[in-house]
Order: sequence, then structure tokens, then C-alpha cells
Amino acid sequence: NTILSAGALGRGEDRRLVPTRWSITAVDDTVGRYLRGSIRNAPGIDRVEVRYNEYLANRFWVVLAPGDWEFELVELKAPGSVWNYDPEGGYLVASDREGPEGRTGYVEETAGAYFAARLGVLEHLAERGRQAKVLVLREVTEDYWGPAGVWQVRETVRNAFAEGDPGTAETFHDAVRTVADGLPVGLDRLRRNSELVAGLQATLNDWTGASAGPGPGERR
Repeated sequence: NTILSAGALGRGEDRRLVPTRWSITAVDDTVGRYLRGSIRNAPGIDRVEVRYNEYLANRFWVVLAPGDWEFELVELKAPGSVWNYDPEGGYLVASDREGPEGRTGYVEETAGAYFAARLGVLEHLAERGRQAKVLVLREVTEDYWGPAGVWQVRETVRNAFAEGDPGTAETFHDAVRTVADGLPVGLDRLRRNSELVAGLQATLNDWTGASAGPGPGERR
């Protein structure tokens, strides 16, 4: 990313200095695209897995499910945190996603965090030689008062895969319901802001026996 930031690539007359954060995101995206291509024809994982890690007042859940590659990052930003300054307001929810063919443009809501989280996931899947449907949930707590940079996202997701054996669930939606119990927003709010949670990309088996509404103890 130092080479990109310094404008050392390309034809001389077209070279430009760019902010370091842009070059970091460009590298995350480029490496991520390569790794996504490397697992394009790989078999899917065999079961639903849930990983968790937290660092610098950020909490991450990574849910992996059998199926072709899909990825979504959902960010929950606490009131009073660095991107949600109003301490009296509610949580801000942002999300971006991609399907098996990847994205055709830049993300709209989650910026460089999207590519950093995606890279951490793709490194893990490429090492296993598998692909999966992936949901990353990031809670930015009120104690996160200053941005540390997307390296924090990348490393926290990477470390989530180094924390021992994953949790498991029968279906993707069972895993999401369980994770939602520990989130500051209810399952209905997640459904409104996440295509994967809403089930728009779910397989028919995921729907079998699924309840249309929140179960006991689930918040709206």
C-alpha cells in the first residue's frame, strides 16, 4: 500500500499521490478479489459456524453457512461512538453485501471496513479450500471514541478464526437468532437492514420450519 500511496504505479503522467487509507483499501480489495477467485470452484463448508472476537471497543460475530460465496457486513454503531455522535440517539445500522460474482462498484455504507473484514474471511476460507455464505456483524460500542483504522477490523476478524473451535447451529437463521440475543438491536431491525438476515438469499432448506416472527425472548 506504500507504493500505491506514493503514486509509484502507472504511467508517469497519470500517477497521483493518494491518502494512505485509500491505498490500504485498494490492497484489501485487490487481494480479496484474488482470494475470492481462488475459492470460486471450491466445495462449501459442511456446517454452520459462528466465530466471535472483540478488540478496541468493537465486537465482531462471523457467521459462516454452507453455500456459494456471499458476503455481507452489518455495522451497529452505538450512540456516542465515533460515527454516531448523538449520545441521546439510537443505534445507526449500516450494511453492504456482494454475491458470488463480487461487487461492481464501491460500497455505499461501510467504507474500508467492508474490504478489511472480507479479506480476513477470505484468507480463512482460502486456507481451508472452501467457500461459504458469510455474515459479519460489527458492534461499535460507545467506548470507541476515536477511529483506529481498518487494520483493527482486518486483524479482529482474522483473530476470530484463531480463537479455537467455532460455535455451531442447525441453520444459518438459527445462528443469527442466537447471535441476535447478544446484540443491542432486535432481530426485526437486522432483517430490515440485512439481505442475508432477511433470508432473501437463503436456501429452501433454511426456511423449513422457520418462524415468520420473532421467537420467545427476541426483541423487536
